[in-house]
Amino acid sequence: MVIALLLLCVLLATPLPRKIYRKVVQMAGSAGEPKIVREVEVKEVIREVKVREPLPERFVNYKSVDTAKLWSGIEVNSAMEVSEGRSASVERVNSQGYTFDFKINLTVPTPASSLDALTGNNPHLPGTLPAIAGLLGSGKVSGFYHKLYEIKAKRVQQFITRLNAVPDRHNFYDCESIMELQSSETGQRVFFLQGDMDVVSDGSDGDRMPEYDEYISKSTNYQPFTSYGWKKKTSQPNPLLATWEKKLAVAQEELAGGKVRASRVSSHKQQISTLKREITDMKARSFLIAREDPFIVIPSWMRSYGNQNPFAPNIGDYAAVIFEDRVFPAIVGDSGPTWKVGEASLRLAREINPKATPYSRPVSKLHVSYLVFPGSRDPADAPDFKRWHDRVSALLDRIGGLGKDVKLHQWSNNLVNKGGVD
Repeated sequence: MVIALLLLCVLLATPLPRKIYRKVVQMAGSAGEPKIVREVEVKEVIREVKVREPLPERFVNYKSVDTAKLWSGIEVNSAMEVSEGRSASVERVNSQGYTFDFKINLTVPTPASSLDALTGNNPHLPGTLPAIAGLLGSGKVSGFYHKLYEIKAKRVQQFITRLNAVPDRHNFYDCESIMELQSSETGQRVFFLQGDMDVVSDGSDGDRMPEYDEYISKSTNYQPFTSYGWKKKTSQPNPLLATWEKKLAVAQEELAGGKVRASRVSSHKQQISTLKREITDMKARSFLIAREDPFIVIPSWMRSYGNQNPFAPNIGDYAAVIFEDRVFPAIVGDSGPTWKVGEASLRLAREINPKATPYSRPVSKLHVSYLVFPGSRDPADAPDFKRWHDRVSALLDRIGGLGKDVKLHQWSNNLVNKGGVD
């Protein structure tokens, strides 16, 4: 008993009794306060479990037909059939196990050959060329038309596995007609083509234009040459000569330094040979300038028929280009892709449509008439726009002339007094 009292006294002397007392008081006080209960909305969560179709227990013979459109707007229908073969290690080396079969459905257009058909594209044509009805009546659809579409069709098949290289709908259907016309009175022949108009920006001439617009020279597929060219008249170098010499130096350095892959050595040597030949040509000759000279382009293969067909157009032949009721003198100044027609120089294109650029065609519809006078070319020389005007005017007179109040456009020489040769 005495020991218990002594322990109690010691315990009361420590801080513990006071802590117990405060805790009891705090609990007693809070017991009388109201308790706040927060309402919580409990949402029912329903998880959707997707039940997939059962896994196949054997090979599935899959067949499918899919339809889509290429970037060019051409519709593509693909059919796929899947069959079961041998093991993957065997089929991996089987060249026939994974193949594509292409069937091309291509509609070739019928050539327009009547006055009604052609005036659907240009209602001004009878008034611009009053004799056109008679010329068409005695004329015929040219074999050049059928050859052109044969080449177009072959190109589609050739490039079908490179879909980005297949001609789009616009470029495939760019020719409405090619006809061989001849005046019964004078015997004057006309190679007549109805089509659209794209833009070419090629050509350069140090004699007439020592400096060149980089915007033009750096455009897609630009070349400083045209098929029509003549002997240089001054010592002023071609404005693109330094650029071509730099290309040659880089190509030679790459080859000499072993920087060319073995698989490309042959093509690299061919590139060097081509650059050397072009540099020699640029030092010796001058060429038409697309931004300054009015000319048109024909497919390169047409020139090769000169000995077989008297209507075949050739480089340097004079031409008249008709758009609506306007007539422009020009020459055949260049040859281009085998599968397209209707290209004209930037100068001619901008006269028809000021918004034309190397990347924007002046006329998208088949509304342009090209009249080439085969065999009319003169010896190649620097452009003389007055002579071009007079020659085309005389040739038009030989097929009946222009209509009342229709004037043949007179080109101005923009390079006079600008350092060029007049």
